[in-house]
Amino acid sequence: MLELDVIASINWNSTYGERLREMRGKVSMQALADEVTEKFGYRVTKQYIQMMEKPFGERASKTVPFLLLRYICAALGRDIQELFDSPKITKK
Repeated sequence: MLELDVIASINWNSTYGERLREMRGKVSMQALADEVTEKFGYRVTKQYIQMMEKPFGERASKTVPFLLLRYICAALGRDIQELFDSPKITKK
C-alpha cells in the first residue's frame, strides 16, 4: 500500500481536468478556491482551478500538487479515487 503523504504531485492531463469539472458540479470555482483556502489553509485561486479543469496552452501546469487535489476532493465531499478512476486509495 502506498502512503498518500509521500506523493508530491500528479502528472496532470485533460481527462483529469474533465473529471474534476464533473465532480465540482454547480459549485463555482471561486467558492471552491475560497473553501480550500479557508478550511485547509492552502491558498489556491479560481484561475488555478480553471487551469486544472482546462489544462491547455503553454502556461498550463503539467503537474498538480497531490495535497491540493486531496483538499479539493475533501472540500467537495468526494473521494480522491473518483478523480483517477482507480481502486480505493487509503490513508493509514
